[in-house]
Amino acid sequence: MKKYFKIVGWIFLGIFLQFKFNALYGIVFLENLNFHDRSYFVEIKLVPASQSVHILNLKTTVHHSLGADYFSNVYIPDGFRVVNKKPYAGAEKIKGYLAYQMDMKRKYRDVLSTENFIITLSSHDKNIEATPILIHFENMEQRLHTDKSFKISSRDNKISLQGPKRAEATYPQQLGM
Repeated sequence: MKKYFKIVGWIFLGIFLQFKFNALYGIVFLENLNFHDRSYFVEIKLVPASQSVHILNLKTTVHHSLGADYFSNVYIPDGFRVVNKKPYAGAEKIKGYLAYQMDMKRKYRDVLSTENFIITLSSHDKNIEATPILIHFENMEQRLHTDKSFKISSRDNKISLQGPKRAEATYPQQLGM
């Protein structure tokens, strides 16, 4: 009889702990939904590697995300060639741009990504006017945010980047986002 109560006690403890952890998850989910806005951050730095080659360091963050799946696609103008990555064929086609996929990873409440793109000019004999670099944040159902804060251009075979140190957009939380 003592062995029977021991087994039943362990079963009830397991059920109680499972309920407790599910309740904690629900509390954290509701706290995120009601008290935190969802923010999108984009940071881009242009580092010259040589006279004609530059490294475009790009960081994207979805802060206080509720959903599990977030994707980020970067659209770089056609006048620039990315040496170290192949264009992503699964993204929406935009005339004058090539798409590249960011590798998004979840870390606690945020979804983060950092990529380095080695870029050069496609043709060295023409200047390119300031053109925005497009960053699309998406989940499985919809586009959540598009960032156009950073502009890239070239003059006399020199690539330059214009924009803030960090671009930020904030939206209220909603279910399904």
